[in-house]
Amino acid sequence: MRDARFRQYFWIFIVVLAVVLLKIRIGGSVPYPTSYDKLPGGEIRVHVTAKAVPSDSVGEAWNLEKHVQNGQVIYTANLYMNGHEQLLFPGIGVKQKSPAGVLYASNGKIRFNGQDYEAVDLFVNRDGSAGYIDFAKAKTS
Repeated sequence: MRDARFRQYFWIFIVVLAVVLLKIRIGGSVPYPTSYDKLPGGEIRVHVTAKAVPSDSVGEAWNLEKHVQNGQVIYTANLYMNGHEQLLFPGIGVKQKSPAGVLYASNGKIRFNGQDYEAVDLFVNRDGSAGYIDFAKAKTS
């Protein structure tokens, strides 16, 4: 009896783990942002600002956050749904610096209306108050 109950809990755990891993792998599925630019080549640009998203906000919101770890500055573009952070896309390396700001390489996956995209660029303006994140259609293998 005890063995049967253990097997039952074990299989429930395996199913839950598989669902969680699948959700992480696909990066979530959200509608297209309410405001975005469509770039040549099918890329999508979402504008972000360094403004906190209130926990009682309704709907989708994108923001830009600055994090400092061990003296290193890392910017992330974050997607919030109903006041809760759902996904974040970090700037992982400087691609280009200009008087306007810094362009970082970025990574992370997201699904907009059933189409898979990958974060490719994160731009942060000179004072760190705004920028944008570019998503390219994911390559199918």
